[in-house]
Amino acid sequence: MVEVAGMIASAVGNQVASKLGELVKDEIALLWGFKDDVDGLREKMEDLQAVLLDADEKMRRGDTEGKAVGRWLAKFKDVAYDVEDVLDDLDATALVEKTQSKVKLFCCGSDQLLQRSTIAHSMKTVRKKIHKIEMEGQKLNLVPHVTRAEGSRNKETFAASSNEGMKTGMVGRDIEKDKIISLLLTSEANEDISIIPIIGLAGLGKSTLAESVLADKSINVFDVQVWVHVSDQFDLHKIGSAIMKSINGSINLDNCTLQFLHDNLKKELATTRYLIVLDDLWEEDGDKLEELKRMLQYGYKGSRIVVTTRNQSVVKALSTGFLAKEGKFCTVPESDQISLGVLLPDDCWELMKQRALGPSDDQSGLQEIGRQIAMKCGGIPLVANALGQVMFKLRTLKAWEDIRDTKVDLGLRENKTLECLMLSYNYMKIEFKMCFTYLAAFPKGFVVEKYRLIQQWSALGYIQTEDDGERCINYLLGMSFLHISRSSLVSPGPAHARTSHKLTMHDLVHDLASIIASNEFLVLDANSTEPRGWNRARYCRHARLVNYQDQPKVLGDLPTMARSLHFSYSAKLELPQMAFAQSKYIRVLDFSGHSIGRQSTSSNLDLSGSSVEGQSTSSSVMMPSSIHKSKLLRYLDATSLPITSLPKSFHTLKYMQTLILSKCSLETLPDNISSLNKLCHLDLSGNLSLNKLPGSLGKLSKLSFLNLLGCSMLQELPESIYELICLRHLDMSECHAIKKLPDKFGTLLKLIFLNLSGCSKITKLPDNLTLQSLEHMNLSNCHELESLPNSFGNLQKLVFLSLSDCYKVSLLPESFCKLIHLKFLDLSDCHDLMELPEYFGNLFELDSLNLTSCCKLQVLPDSFCKLLKLRHLNLSYCVRLEILPSWLGGLMLQFLDISGTNILDLPDSIRDMTTLTQFVAMLTYPNVFDKAQDIKKHLNLPERIVHKVHQIKNRGCSSIVELAQLTCHELEVAELQNVSNSEDAERAKLRDKSDLQLLDLSWEGQGEEGKSVLERLIPPRTLEHLFLSGYMSTDFPNWMSHVSTYLPLLIDLSLYNLGTCDNLPPFGQLPNLRNLFMENIPNIRKIGKEFYGGGGCTKLRYIKLRSMDNLAEWWTTHSGKNNEEFLIPNLHSLEVTHCPKLKFLPYPPRSMFWRLNNSTMVLPEGGFGKLLSSALPFELVTLNCNFSPVKWDRLRHLPTLKTIEVISCNGLTSLRKLLLSSLKDLMTLPEWLGNLTSLEHFYIKDCPLVTSLPESMKNLTSLRELWLGDCKDLDILPGCLGQLISLEKLTIKDCPNLTSLPESMENLTSLRELWIKECNGLDVLPEGLGQLTSLQEFNIVNCPNLTCLPESIQNLTALKELYIWGCPNLAEKLRGENAQKISHIPIVKVNGGELEEL
Repeated sequence: MVEVAGMIASAVGNQVASKLGELVKDEIALLWGFKDDVDGLREKMEDLQAVLLDADEKMRRGDTEGKAVGRWLAKFKDVAYDVEDVLDDLDATALVEKTQSKVKLFCCGSDQLLQRSTIAHSMKTVRKKIHKIEMEGQKLNLVPHVTRAEGSRNKETFAASSNEGMKTGMVGRDIEKDKIISLLLTSEANEDISIIPIIGLAGLGKSTLAESVLADKSINVFDVQVWVHVSDQFDLHKIGSAIMKSINGSINLDNCTLQFLHDNLKKELATTRYLIVLDDLWEEDGDKLEELKRMLQYGYKGSRIVVTTRNQSVVKALSTGFLAKEGKFCTVPESDQISLGVLLPDDCWELMKQRALGPSDDQSGLQEIGRQIAMKCGGIPLVANALGQVMFKLRTLKAWEDIRDTKVDLGLRENKTLECLMLSYNYMKIEFKMCFTYLAAFPKGFVVEKYRLIQQWSALGYIQTEDDGERCINYLLGMSFLHISRSSLVSPGPAHARTSHKLTMHDLVHDLASIIASNEFLVLDANSTEPRGWNRARYCRHARLVNYQDQPKVLGDLPTMARSLHFSYSAKLELPQMAFAQSKYIRVLDFSGHSIGRQSTSSNLDLSGSSVEGQSTSSSVMMPSSIHKSKLLRYLDATSLPITSLPKSFHTLKYMQTLILSKCSLETLPDNISSLNKLCHLDLSGNLSLNKLPGSLGKLSKLSFLNLLGCSMLQELPESIYELICLRHLDMSECHAIKKLPDKFGTLLKLIFLNLSGCSKITKLPDNLTLQSLEHMNLSNCHELESLPNSFGNLQKLVFLSLSDCYKVSLLPESFCKLIHLKFLDLSDCHDLMELPEYFGNLFELDSLNLTSCCKLQVLPDSFCKLLKLRHLNLSYCVRLEILPSWLGGLMLQFLDISGTNILDLPDSIRDMTTLTQFVAMLTYPNVFDKAQDIKKHLNLPERIVHKVHQIKNRGCSSIVELAQLTCHELEVAELQNVSNSEDAERAKLRDKSDLQLLDLSWEGQGEEGKSVLERLIPPRTLEHLFLSGYMSTDFPNWMSHVSTYLPLLIDLSLYNLGTCDNLPPFGQLPNLRNLFMENIPNIRKIGKEFYGGGGCTKLRYIKLRSMDNLAEWWTTHSGKNNEEFLIPNLHSLEVTHCPKLKFLPYPPRSMFWRLNNSTMVLPEGGFGKLLSSALPFELVTLNCNFSPVKWDRLRHLPTLKTIEVISCNGLTSLRKLLLSSLKDLMTLPEWLGNLTSLEHFYIKDCPLVTSLPESMKNLTSLRELWLGDCKDLDILPGCLGQLISLEKLTIKDCPNLTSLPESMENLTSLRELWIKECNGLDVLPEGLGQLTSLQEFNIVNCPNLTCLPESIQNLTALKELYIWGCPNLAEKLRGENAQKISHIPIVKVNGGELEEL
């Protein structure tokens, strides 16, 4: 097959000629004295390249001459590789010399001479090889050819690269698809897990059919969907890991064992109704398949496994074994199995036509030729897709006739499909051929991230830019030579992030690439017992080493000319220091697969599924120091390799472009890493011990990608980071220790993507932000971030911005409104956000706005009406939002959510919002809720369906079975006690209703099978609101014990009238729960740690409890004790009605709004400990509470209250002392103060906005002391003041607006001590003061406008002391004409001294 190996010769020659053209202009060749040599090589290569097209065409004929030309092309390709190696060696050596100091150059002079001599010898050798190949080409009569003209088409993107993959329709398989969906959704009562096989030859579309099934919306009823490509190497560890990652990606599977996988799958699958696709299963060994079934046996009833396979014997093996006999697994009957045959020629043409012809194309001359080409497809959809894409690019009759008439003979008797695919390859764009054949370096069934593949192509010189790589991938996707892996479709990345789809390849296409690459690629098995001649593999350029287990001799036998080396299945990776001493030409070194795919044996698991293995651990390893010998290395991936440091010589790898050190054990990087001046991509994510980056990092002038995700110990970024002038992508998410960004951070002019999510200690951003290219910015969970800089408006290209959970951001800068390209804005849970900027409406492009739980937001700005492109508006749980603007209906919203707000009314204009498709108004005032339902009806939006269960006569079942055919968003099922047979409930198939968002289940009276009915009424995972009423069983069904798994999106949970229930499921685990309402559950006495299930209610905003008569304790920490993590940290509203025994331990949530009705014990007894919360108490309403003085004193723990309402509270009549202090926003005192009839001491201090006192104070007949201090706006005292007949001491201090005292003061006959201090506005005292017959001490301090005392003061015979200070006018009068007024007072002091004239 040597002639096949020559198929990529043209592409190799093209690449080398291009490099020669660049190098001949480079000063390096001139400096080293090789300019003439390089120029000569360039001319020779151009001459040879001119005859390559002729050689290609002759080789494709397949005759004797073609085979000879094929052998010549293979030789040419190898010579071209040798030329490239020499050129790169010259370039790299000169680059090292260029960056070294003069002293070092002098010391290494002998090395330089040796290098010059070596390169000179290599130049001479390749010149001889080129001359020889040139002579052989002449003997074959090869003539120069012009490049084949391609048909015109302006499009350069050949395939969709969205999360939904290719949009090309599937042809001829609709019946099979419908049949599979029907089998998946059929629930048999006696069956646990069913297996549905899809059987067919390679390339018939088995995987495509399975993908189309998973893309169907009806399949969303499964809790998880998992896609695993198995291939001919059955690896239980790899399969288990893939499934585990899809179900719970947070579990670390590095170096894990089968035991660990089995235990975790048992836990995760126990409550999971899964759909798993085992794609391309070859294994026929029943024992190994039994091991797989043991691992998957724990799935919930109704789980399904779809298997694609080429062999019926695989299906038979799956149908046997212990678990099949036990009924745990059931393969569908043979009549229901999907057996695919070849497509008809007409179907092949339809499939090709979808790609090859557009609606505006002239099809008259092409249709017939196209049908003839379709005959060459052999009924294989894969071939039809590939040829269709080729025909798409070659748009002439001549080109299509050439395709029709070209024959390919690979000498394959059994697999003619490959020869059809080879026809597609022959017409592939030449610049993409090497990229395609390189894919043979990966194992069958590989999954590789798109950007990592592009980086490897770049490292090997196949492409020049990332855009070239994108074009190539789109081209190969268009030909179906690559596919977007299902794993990246099932688990997409965050919205608007740099998406890196995972790519995979059909086995047939992989076979094609392997045939074309021929002896360029080797798979080297370190466990092989056969003699190794790897180092003598002269033509090998790419190698994959498998099963390496600390075998240093193996590395010495690696092919010396290899350009890429991949490690797989090498768990114990101990590399000797000289491991790469001979790997001079390595460009790509990939360790990322070293821990993937451990081989398993039947001894791993016993019949019960238990494993004899334990969790393995890995110790640190050293990166071999000899790696510096690989000076052409451009790509290094050491993912999960436990290295703590890099070799000292690492900085000499000057060619390095991509360095991936993700999930290693690094603590720091060497300073000299900055000398890698070609480095473009640096991934340090997951290095949990990394605490410092080198200060010289900014010298990496070509760095465009930097990933620091999860470097939780990293303290700071180096100041030099602003020097990274090419940086486009920076991910710092979960860098918890970073407190600030460098001052010049904001000058990264090319930065497009910035993720600071979870940088919870950052308090501010740099003042000067000029990130003029930034499009994506994530600041979510920056809990300490207090504000955005005024320069934020400079980010005018910003499209996506998340400030979610930035608790302390209170205002957005005015410049924010300059973000004219912003489309997606998430401000959810910004608890301190007071208002939106006045010109917020200038964000004309805004499409989605999330304001959920902005609990201090009160109004929307008027400019909001300009947001005519806004489609999604979420105002839910904005608890202080009371009014929606009248113009809201002028917007073109599709989604509006006002749940949990205090909106008083809805504007009528919403009735005219015809664009609205979803309107949510849960937890609103009754009038608002009713009006919202009326608006929904007016706009023909889906309404709530109410079904009352009853028995159906003559059918022997209840009406609940009729729900199976129902599709709706909101469903109320009432009178469930009428379900006499619980199996009827299962037939309702609620779990399959993926559109259902609200579900209300209610019983009226005792149903005999309440628990068994609810067990079978499992809601869909999409459910957001669940109401449960009248359920009378003592406990809940099993699925509710794992409610967070079954209902991960649940927002709102309400439980009513559960008369016999005595424990609650772990509702605290629900990750998105925002509202919890419980009423009349008399047997619940305690809510403890079990409620939280090990988690915390970080999203919970509303707790509403009503008539929980016996509930005495609710733990808010895991033990109910202090000094532990608080589990309800961000509550907005706590409403407790008729729960007289309830105490929160150690303290209640620090809610914003409190409403307590007959629930006195809820208020904190000893404060809130060390609770860190973004919520501060704002309003307290108490009704019917029995307050003792001790309980009343608890209000001092709510110092931030703005409003207090006390209604019909018994027990306050015994309150003796009340202090109101530092209430800065308090303007009026409540009238209920008059109810405190036992009050003896009342202090009002530092309430600057209070202007008057309530008239009800006249009832405080027991008051003995009244203190009014620092009340700046107090301008009048009420006339009822005189009715405080028990008042003995009155202090009025720092009330500058008070101009007079009421005459009624004359009635304060019990007053003994009077202080008037710093009342600048007071200029006269009332004559009634003379009636204060009990007054013994009178103090007047700093009242400069008082000039005299009233005449009646002479009547105060009991007055013993008079003190005057800082009253110059009054003092002067008392020394003169008014002296006689005070002559009867024994002690008179003015300004601290005795009055001179008495």
